[in-house]
Amino acid sequence: MEYRFGQVGLLVLVVSMSVGGCTSRSWYEGMQLSAENECQKQPPGAREDCLLRLNKKSHDAYEKERAAIQ
Repeated sequence: MEYRFGQVGLLVLVVSMSVGGCTSRSWYEGMQLSAENECQKQPPGAREDCLLRLNKKSHDAYEKERAAIQ
């Protein structure tokens, strides 16, 4: 049930940001925060591993990388 709540919370976050007309920076940072919050719910050993796997790239670095690919 906990996993389902995480999915619903993520869906609510994405929909509310879309409806609110937020910027891509806000969306990007919101998704990073959501992922970090999900890691915090893990047991101690898994929590550290999860946090190490997170995308910590800044939005500016992400945009530069994305522009280079296009």
